[in-house]
Amino acid sequence: PGKVQKETPKKSSSSKTAKAPAVSKAPIVKKVKIMASYDWSMRSALSAFARFYDRPLKYKRKQYVMELGRIIAEPQVCGDNLKKDVDFVVDRTTHWNAYYKMWAQQALNSMVQSANHPNTFENHDKHHTYDLMARAIHPDDHFPKTVLLPQYAPYTAEQKQQEMWEYYQSLIINNTKYGWDPHRRETDWNKVNESYERAQKFKEKNDLMRDQFYCKGNYIQEVMEKHFNNQYPVWLKKAFGGGGSDVFKIKSLDELYKKYDETGGKPFHIQESVENYDIFIRCMAIGPQILPMKFQPDEPLHEHYSPEKITVDKDVYTRMEAYVMLINAYHRWTYNSFECIIKDNVINPIDFANACPDSNFTSLHAHFPWLIKSLYKWFAFCAVTEKDMRVDMEQVKYLKVLNDPKISQKKKFDHHYKLSKDYFEIDEFNKFCAENFADIDSSITDFYKQNEESILDTAIRFSDFPENEHDKFYRHYKDIMDNTFNRDPQSYLTDVIFS
Repeated sequence: PGKVQKETPKKSSSSKTAKAPAVSKAPIVKKVKIMASYDWSMRSALSAFARFYDRPLKYKRKQYVMELGRIIAEPQVCGDNLKKDVDFVVDRTTHWNAYYKMWAQQALNSMVQSANHPNTFENHDKHHTYDLMARAIHPDDHFPKTVLLPQYAPYTAEQKQQEMWEYYQSLIINNTKYGWDPHRRETDWNKVNESYERAQKFKEKNDLMRDQFYCKGNYIQEVMEKHFNNQYPVWLKKAFGGGGSDVFKIKSLDELYKKYDETGGKPFHIQESVENYDIFIRCMAIGPQILPMKFQPDEPLHEHYSPEKITVDKDVYTRMEAYVMLINAYHRWTYNSFECIIKDNVINPIDFANACPDSNFTSLHAHFPWLIKSLYKWFAFCAVTEKDMRVDMEQVKYLKVLNDPKISQKKKFDHHYKLSKDYFEIDEFNKFCAENFADIDSSITDFYKQNEESILDTAIRFSDFPENEHDKFYRHYKDIMDNTFNRDPQSYLTDVIFS
């Protein structure tokens, strides 16, 4: 399954002109599978919509059907070709599940298409995306000053003592059997003390290495003076990983010292804060489909996305689209989110290494039907057309221009925008959608109306809400959908509405 067989036109006995091949009657199956994911509402709704929208897809005079399934964790023989089992993978897992990380690497070697490149996705490196954006910004926009800090290490006697005490406690736990039951407990004290002694010797080497390879002096204070002119607030943000954790708004040098002392050895950035802004936007990007939503970071987690359907200035959106596609095309991510702050029509990009974006109904609510529709269209296009996901990256095509001091910033912007649009094959995608999805908006609207109860039930059941509040949140989300999406589904299924 998944192999497109080329058909050779047969010559007619009565004519030298070959007849065009007929559309194949038996549809070719394209298997799209999702790795293990906590996005229960997305997975169940996408599968249900695929069954609801069940119809052949047309491409180059052939018919296809898309079969959605799951990647099951099972023993895997090295060298096996995984393409026999799957044509397109939706990878939501490799940054936190070791087995699926290895499976994705074998899928890459098998030339299985993936929504996100497993190598760059697993790295999930915010610093890499920040550095790229700083080189690629349009002259009308502003990339907030962002500085990478050396990793924290205890520097006072008390901090060093605390670090070694915590490590010793962890050794006791790791070398103790049967928990803390005094009648059954057994601690291997020899192993504990041997490991602790080794750590102390290694710490001496580590201190020497840090002395020789790390900058001296109060670099926190120096960074604030040199790069931020001692202007507060700033943001202290971890440089690796996701989930919105370890992000602190800092209002003074003393507060910066305190939070930096709590970073625990992870790399962090200091980032300029944009105050008194007009709107905080988070875009969901599915291939070339980009949905800007109003983001409310000060609200509770389930209210981060406003149900409001926003309008965006056309010129601002064009530049925003270019930034979104740059990050995604450059890293080979086709399922990612992008955050920026708009102030006086100036875009301030602030976070965009989110290749496992929150896709739950409880987060997206009014925007959730758009997500399901857009995922279905993009996955179908990639699987049916066997889109070249270009796993070889080709990043030098971007970097040769972005690093050339003789080229203006505007020309650099135009260059990366064109490369990114070429990667997503927008004209080919639009043509495929026009042929196959002319009625998908009305279909997703009907699908939601007929399946609203099951979608809400699944979303609430697998949420983090306390069980005794499930009924309350069921009514809460039903009210949101009744007053937004159900009143104007066409607007909510449109990527962007210009102001």
